[in-house]
Amino acid sequence: MKKILLFLTMCFAFANAQFYYDKHGECRGAYKDSLDHATLVKFAEKIRGPILVKKSVEGVKPTKSLKKIKRTLNVSRDTLDKENWLEVEKNESVKICADQKVLAWETSLSSNIKNDSCLAIQAPTLIGVESINIYFPDADSSFKLNLAVGMKYLNLKNEEVLLGFNEYDTSFANTNEFFVELDPERLALVTGTYLIDKYPITNCEFTQLMWDSIPNKTTYSHQHYRRVQEEWISRKKHSKRNEKCIVHDTAATRVFLYQSMKYANARSVREGLKPYYIFLETDADESTIIADKNSKAVGYIIGYYDFVEHENKLIMVKIDSTSDGYRLPYYDEWMMFARGGDKKNKAPWGDSSATFKEASKHAKFKSMNRDFFHSEKEMELSEPVGQRQPNGYGLYDVFGLNEEQVLLKKSHPLFTSLGVYYFNNNFPYCLKGGTYYVTESRSIHNGHMPYWKYFNYGRFEYGYPGIAGGFRLIRNIGNNAKWTEVKTDEE
Repeated sequence: MKKILLFLTMCFAFANAQFYYDKHGECRGAYKDSLDHATLVKFAEKIRGPILVKKSVEGVKPTKSLKKIKRTLNVSRDTLDKENWLEVEKNESVKICADQKVLAWETSLSSNIKNDSCLAIQAPTLIGVESINIYFPDADSSFKLNLAVGMKYLNLKNEEVLLGFNEYDTSFANTNEFFVELDPERLALVTGTYLIDKYPITNCEFTQLMWDSIPNKTTYSHQHYRRVQEEWISRKKHSKRNEKCIVHDTAATRVFLYQSMKYANARSVREGLKPYYIFLETDADESTIIADKNSKAVGYIIGYYDFVEHENKLIMVKIDSTSDGYRLPYYDEWMMFARGGDKKNKAPWGDSSATFKEASKHAKFKSMNRDFFHSEKEMELSEPVGQRQPNGYGLYDVFGLNEEQVLLKKSHPLFTSLGVYYFNNNFPYCLKGGTYYVTESRSIHNGHMPYWKYFNYGRFEYGYPGIAGGFRLIRNIGNNAKWTEVKTDEE
């Protein structure tokens, strides 16, 4: 009995140790030194089968049985010397199988060995990237598998994409003087490796990652900002720390630009990446793009709207060009991702002859028969993500549900022409996609609720300081994106 207790203690006593489990999920020992092939071979021979290696982290013990394994992801040994990405949903249980016998699996995920070549894993509850190392008997080093949790992996190689948008329907020309062709359609070739969130960020994901930033009491005196602050305080109060975030949670629609950048940095730090945004105090008196001599954005002055009220109303945001961490998409990137390979239509549902029913297959709209909200509280409502069809890149909720924050790299033609009416020409960002509430009838804009056909690739809202919206994040892995404009025969 004493020997059994001593062995069990050994499995959990070493700080920073690595633990070894057999195919039955039983701890068979701990090894405190560096992991090497000879050690793995020794342990595998001892337990007569593949081993599971887990680092000393919270919840280190593997799950002996994972329920609802509905998918098997097959990987080939011949391709493992290249970068490998597998897409999974949050909390999803999948089986990963190699085409050869495996010596060892190394991961921090809840997992268990199924047989000589397969491992069952449960994906994390938060969106992000996790890795699994695979060791084979005849290889001295490991091979790495990357799991994109709740994200799409896009390896674009000279992908031809359509950017910009053409003139709005002439039937709307007299209803709003700003609907003119300001960003004409153009083709571009894109080469780059991207990760992009499949869904807009949800309320659960945002609450959990920003937990320590959310106060327990309100501090804002301004009614609008106080209401937004109270929403997040209420969500935190009715949540549990580290609780499971389901895939189809409600979309976060009340996030300020500064908060979305903080969230992006927090995601980067959590995965050991270098944050993309650097925040600096400023005494500037207006929002703007900070550009270099080539008019390219190297930073921004944005509204300092946070979970707590700050003395300064604006903050400077510098871009770390060496970062490969998470960030908001830029205008052309959002256009590329939103189109999902579509180079023909103004919107996923086709041309202006489409019906509201057809549009609702692609966008979660709530049809309204009035032209305005009864209260601000009505604007705060959101619904679960992923209820409609994805686009060609497998991305959900590009239109409808919420508006997404999109940064501008330079003074964009859209805002150069329109900005003189409301804001300076260097305004930092806009809101793309579509809002949840629309009017189905043709009775029109009134400055409040646009007719649903306005929601196309060219549709935008001004991203002025203090406005809250939704967002999704991207990563350009290795900062390897290259954009080349395609010359037409006319040019």
